[in-house]
Amino acid sequence: MAENYWEYKQLIDGSLMLSVPLFIYVFAIPEILQKTLRLWVKVSLPILLATFYLNEIGTFHYCLGPAFLLFCFYPIAPKKWMIVFLALIVLMIVTDLGARSQVIKSTVTLMIGVAYLCSNFLKPLMLKMIHWICYITPIILLYLGISGIYNPLESMSDSYKGKYTQVYSDDDRGDEDLSDDTRTHIYVEVIESAVKNNYIWLGRTPARGNDSWVMVDTWSYMGVLPATGKYERHSNEVCHPNVFTWLGLIGLILYGLMYLKSSYLSVYKSNNIWMKLLGLHTAFRWTFGWLEDMTNFDIPNITLWMMIAMGFSERFRQMNNQQFTEWVQKIFAK
Repeated sequence: MAENYWEYKQLIDGSLMLSVPLFIYVFAIPEILQKTLRLWVKVSLPILLATFYLNEIGTFHYCLGPAFLLFCFYPIAPKKWMIVFLALIVLMIVTDLGARSQVIKSTVTLMIGVAYLCSNFLKPLMLKMIHWICYITPIILLYLGISGIYNPLESMSDSYKGKYTQVYSDDDRGDEDLSDDTRTHIYVEVIESAVKNNYIWLGRTPARGNDSWVMVDTWSYMGVLPATGKYERHSNEVCHPNVFTWLGLIGLILYGLMYLKSSYLSVYKSNNIWMKLLGLHTAFRWTFGWLEDMTNFDIPNITLWMMIAMGFSERFRQMNNQQFTEWVQKIFAK
C-alpha cells in the first residue's frame, strides 16, 4: 500500500507500534520484569519527580507508565512506597481533570488496590461477571452506535454539556468542557474510510491511515499539504480503530484475543488474588482501548503489555498470595 517515502516511513512506525505485544515473551519471566521495574523505581522515578514542574501536568502520566502497574500493588508495597504511590495517584487524579485518560486509569488503579483490601467479600463469580462485562459491553455499544440506534458518546455529551468545566490559568488554552465528545468523528471516519476503500477485512497496512475530513479542515486552515499527498490520518487517539485500519477486522479480532486470553487465564487459572485483579484490569484496558490508549511504541503501551504478559505467564499464575507479595516487595528492596 506504500507509494512514497513518507508512507514507507509510516510503515516502519506502524510496524513498531504493532510489535509491542512481543514484549509478552520477555516480561512473562518474573525475574526480568522484577529487575525492569526495580530499575525504573530506583532511577527513573526519582528523576521524574525531581523534574515534575518542568513538564505539563497533562502529559506527566506518559512518563509514569510503569507506575500504573505498580500502583495496583500499593497495599503490599513497603510503607514509605505505599505513601508515595497514594500521593502520586491522588496527584494524577486531581491536578488536571482535562486529561481524562490519566484520571480514569489512575482511578481504576486505585480501585484495584481497594478491591484487594476487600478481597474477602469478592466471590469468584463476581470477578468472572466483571471480566465478561468488560468484553461484551463495548461490542454491544459499538453495534448500537454503528447501526444508529444509540450513540453513548453523544448521549453523555448532551446530558452533561456545560456541567463540568476545567478552567486553566493559561489564557491561550481557555476553558475545557469535560463532557465534549471527541471520539464519534473518529469512528465515523475510520468506518467510512474502510467501506469506501474496501479494506474492511485485511486493513490498509501500517503504511496508511484512514481518510480524514477533520485533518483536511485542519491542514487547510494551516495552509499545509500533507507530505504523503493524501488526506489521511495515520493514527488516532484510540487504540482499536487504529488496529482495524492497519490490520482489518481479522487483525483486530486476533489483537483482541491476546487481551482476552491473558485476562481469562488470570481470572480463571490463577492461585493468587493479585493475578485475578490484574486480569480484570487487563479486561478494563481492552474496554478503554475503544476510547483511548493510543497505539504507540512508548512507555505506557509497554507497561500495558507487561500486565498482559503476567497473565500469560504460568509462573506468575502459580504463585500464591505470599509468593506474589514477596515478588512485589523485592522490587523495592535495597
